[in-house]
Amino acid sequence: YKKGDFMSYNSLLTYGDFIPLKVTCNVNKLFEEIKDFSFQRYNPRKPHINRNGLSITSLDGELGGIDLDSMKEYNIEHNTDYDEHSFRTPTKVYHNSSQIQKLIEPFKGHIFRSHILHLPEGGYFPPHRDRPCYRDDQNAFRVLIPLKNCNPPKMYFMYEDKPLHFEHGRAYFLNTNKYHSLFAFKDSYMIVLNVDSNEDTYKIIGDYMLT
Repeated sequence: YKKGDFMSYNSLLTYGDFIPLKVTCNVNKLFEEIKDFSFQRYNPRKPHINRNGLSITSLDGELGGIDLDSMKEYNIEHNTDYDEHSFRTPTKVYHNSSQIQKLIEPFKGHIFRSHILHLPEGGYFPPHRDRPCYRDDQNAFRVLIPLKNCNPPKMYFMYEDKPLHFEHGRAYFLNTNKYHSLFAFKDSYMIVLNVDSNEDTYKIIGDYMLT
């Protein structure tokens, strides 16, 4: 894209809702780099759903913070107004992993509330959209990096009515405004990056499209 060209989220979507990127990592090396860190419960307010997270960014750079909680419920309980943009400080997980740094490098300065998601057997996210239909603004988008057991039959990432198929270790832009759900039949690991939604990041996606 030439300097001065305008790109919006909607114009980005003309290239697709599921876009592989020229951004990859060495998965085995990544797991070796993070092996000494402990995953925490993801959204502990729903103990019936088996999900864990390891923070790449957090409020203060520490692990085990509120970034893995439900922001809506935490804010009501504590009379705070945190949102996903509040969690921009890289954690020790980020600083300890050259592979995570490599994945984030193209989006550096535009990343917030990002983590490694672990779904043990039976872990799931029910069908949902990441942005309510009544909102006109697009303040964020998702970049996913599947790491382990993220394809059928070990995990089903259902996007509308179809399962997605990933190359492990590759980054993907995904329009998560559309209906999607996840269910793991085996331990599955995936990085979820929340990226600030702006003209610069749309152009980054354009520049890094695989095809």
